[in-house]
Amino acid sequence: MNINPINEDEQWKLLIFSLNEIRIKKNISCLKISELSGKAPNHVSRFFSCKYKPTLQTFLKIAKAIGVNFFFEDKESKTDLNLAIERAMEALGRRTDKL
Repeated sequence: MNINPINEDEQWKLLIFSLNEIRIKKNISCLKISELSGKAPNHVSRFFSCKYKPTLQTFLKIAKAIGVNFFFEDKESKTDLNLAIERAMEALGRRTDKL
C-alpha cells in the first residue's frame, strides 16, 4: 500500500530539482545548457523554476546537456543522479527508502 503517493507534477518537480542540483554541482550555467540543448535561455530558466511541465523530449535534451543519462543509471550505485534524487525526495518530504 502506497500511503503517500507522488502525483505526476511532483514527479516532474523531483526530477527537475535533481537535475538542477547536478547542474549546480557541475557548475554549468543555464546559458551553457541553452547552447547545448538548443533551448532558449528563458525556456531553460522556466524549466528549472518548474514554471511548466516539460515534454519528455525537452527534459531529456536538458538532461543530456548536463551530462545525465536517465536510461542507464544504476539505482543501487550512488551516482550524482541517485544522490540528487534522494536529496530532492527528502526536501519534498518523501521517503528515500522506497526508490
